[in-house]
Amino acid sequence: MEFLLELSGVIKNDIDYILNFAKKNGIDKEEIDDELNKLGYERLLENEGEESWDEDDDDYGYVQKFPNRHKFSEDYD
Repeated sequence: MEFLLELSGVIKNDIDYILNFAKKNGIDKEEIDDELNKLGYERLLENEGEESWDEDDDDYGYVQKFPNRHKFSEDYD
């Protein structure tokens, strides 16, 4: 979390405050983002799209795997 806060441009004193807040209250994305808002930062941890992902719904169909061949196809003719 410290790395994410540093990359997002949060100053060191505020990072220390947020880390202490998380140690006392647990890591709750919404509460931490509320604290960041109070300090004047944008919401960093909550990702609204993350919860809407459906793991079973993907764009890939069935993939058939073939065993590795140690010879070129010409060798099989």
